[in-house]
Amino acid sequence: MVGKVTTIQKMSASRLPNIMGFSPWATPNDELDATIRARKEGVDHYDIQVGEAADWGNEFEDQILRTAARRLGLKKLKLDYPEAYTYKDLLQASLDGGAMADNLVINTDPANNIYVMNQEGTITLDGKGVLEAKLTRVAPSDVPAPYRGPIQLQGQMLCTGAQWGVIAILYQGVELYIYVYKADAEMQQKIILACSDFERRVRDEDWYPAMSAAEAADMKGDVPEDVEMDAENDLKEKIERLAHLRAELKAYEALVSDLQLDIMNDMKEKNANICNAGRYKITWPLRRIKAKPAQTKEIPAVEEHWERAKTLKLEEL
Repeated sequence: MVGKVTTIQKMSASRLPNIMGFSPWATPNDELDATIRARKEGVDHYDIQVGEAADWGNEFEDQILRTAARRLGLKKLKLDYPEAYTYKDLLQASLDGGAMADNLVINTDPANNIYVMNQEGTITLDGKGVLEAKLTRVAPSDVPAPYRGPIQLQGQMLCTGAQWGVIAILYQGVELYIYVYKADAEMQQKIILACSDFERRVRDEDWYPAMSAAEAADMKGDVPEDVEMDAENDLKEKIERLAHLRAELKAYEALVSDLQLDIMNDMKEKNANICNAGRYKITWPLRRIKAKPAQTKEIPAVEEHWERAKTLKLEEL
C-alpha cells in the first residue's frame, strides 16, 4: 500500500459512486464543492476522518489481495502503484493491486465465496487485471453494493485498459468474498459522461440538482438579491399540489391530535396504560426520568452567515 496518489482537483475512481448517485455518504454537490475549493486553494488533498474501519482496511489491504490472488490462481501479483492512472484528463485511478492471468477460467463457487459477476457465472481471465480490496463490518452479500467497489473498479479498468478486475471484500473480519468482473463498456460510457459533466460543472461552478431540502438550502457564494420568477405549467401544478397536501396534512394532524387526546382521557379515567381494541393494542408508555443537576449548556460560536430555510413559505394570493 502507498499513500494518496490521486488529487482531489480531479475526479477519481473512488469518488465515482458519489457523483453518480450511488453513495449513501456523499452527494454529487459534496464532491463538486470539494474540487472547486481545491482548485481555488491549490490543494491536492483534504484531511478527512475516515474512521477506524477504513484504517484497518488499509492495514489489511495487502493480505486481503494476496489471499484473493492465491484462491483465484492469479500470477505476478503487484501491490505497489506509486502513480495514478488517468483517462483523458477526466478521471484518475489509484490501484490497490494488479495481477496477470493466462486464459484462467473462473467459475462462481459459493462454497469458497467466489462470485463471477455476469449471467453465465463463468469468465476467462487473460492478460492484466486490477484488484481492489475492501473491509467492512456489514454482513456478507453475494452482490456488493455499487459504492463498495463495483463502480470504482470499472473506473480503474477504464483508466488502465484492463479487461478484468477483482474486488476482494473482508466482511466482519472473518469472511473473504471475491467478486470477479469483466470490463463493462456500457457502464464505462456512463462513467465517461458523468466525468465530462463533472468537469464542466467544476469549470462553470454549475451545481447539481439538490438531493435533499437541506442541500437545496445550502447557499454557495454571495448572498443573492430577491429574484422573482413566473412558474410554468408543470411547476404550477407542483405548487398547487404542495398547497393541497399541506392543507390536508394539517387537517389530519389536528384529527390525530384530537383522537389521541380522547383515547388518553378514556385510559386515564380507568387508570389504564394498555387498551385492547380488536386487532389493535394501545400502549401508553411510561418512562423514568432520572434526577439531573442544573447545568449550563455550552453553545459553540457561530460566524455570521446567511442560509436558506429548509421549508418553502407558501401563500395563497
